[in-house]
Amino acid sequence: MKTIFIFYLFAVLLSGAERTQVHMGTLISVNVAEENLSDEVFSLFGDLDQRLSTYKENSEISRLNRDYEINASKETRDILERSLEMYRLSYGAFDVTIGSLTHGAYRFGYEDEHLPSSSEVQRLGKFVGSKRMVLEGNRVHILPGTIVDLGGIGKGYAVDLAIDMLKKKGVEKAVVAASGDIGCLGPCEIKIRDPFHPQGHIAAVVSTLPRFAISTSGNYERYIKNKSHNHLIDPKTGLSERRYASITLIDKGDNTRIDALATAVSVMEKVKAIALLKSLGIGYVLIRNDGTIIKNTMLEGIMLY
Repeated sequence: MKTIFIFYLFAVLLSGAERTQVHMGTLISVNVAEENLSDEVFSLFGDLDQRLSTYKENSEISRLNRDYEINASKETRDILERSLEMYRLSYGAFDVTIGSLTHGAYRFGYEDEHLPSSSEVQRLGKFVGSKRMVLEGNRVHILPGTIVDLGGIGKGYAVDLAIDMLKKKGVEKAVVAASGDIGCLGPCEIKIRDPFHPQGHIAAVVSTLPRFAISTSGNYERYIKNKSHNHLIDPKTGLSERRYASITLIDKGDNTRIDALATAVSVMEKVKAIALLKSLGIGYVLIRNDGTIIKNTMLEGIMLY
């Protein structure tokens, strides 16, 4: 589950039409002039939740995890394809087959959340690896023991679909926010939450682009006992990330990509992570646990202050 952004909009977007609902286990906010379009966005999120959730017994992903193969819908096939792309792009730091650890070992999101023993992590970690998942047309196969968890990419993907839908309907000014994943049409201003003082903010990003995407992952909202045991699990070690309090990535319009990469960067070595972000032209605000801020917006039409 992503951390919740505190955000507000330029006056040009303050239409008074902002609405919120809960979908995909988090608060979804939509700001668009036409109220009926908000309903369509919420319906889209609800539909994706029914397909992609690991917590809903009859979702496509739950059936995949239970039966080891499914005939996937277009949306499920597309997000799994993007997930494999992000796995390759991040050198394996992002891996949706991490569910045997996040759901099996740590039990994040369940009443019996707990810190697993090192032997439990080692045993269940053997089921992690995107090579254990194969896509053949609409058919998806996983090896027994593998659990797919789309928590690190699903909300960004949903934001992209919602923004694309609004664009096709001729909308030029709108904001769709799914916790820490936010997509904007038209100018907007986003405040980045202070991970050390959650009621405040540590920076703000102003976009004048026609399409803008921002995503944050952090260790300060979802953890077991203390922040050292947070939900950002390294798929290669089975352990929580220990470097960053907050990671914010900024892009011109691919929320799916930066949602996944925000998760990946949290467990990557700093030099390798920054080199990857620069090569992709993605802006970033990385806040280390000691309070050090590493930032680079890199994008025309974006101001960070």
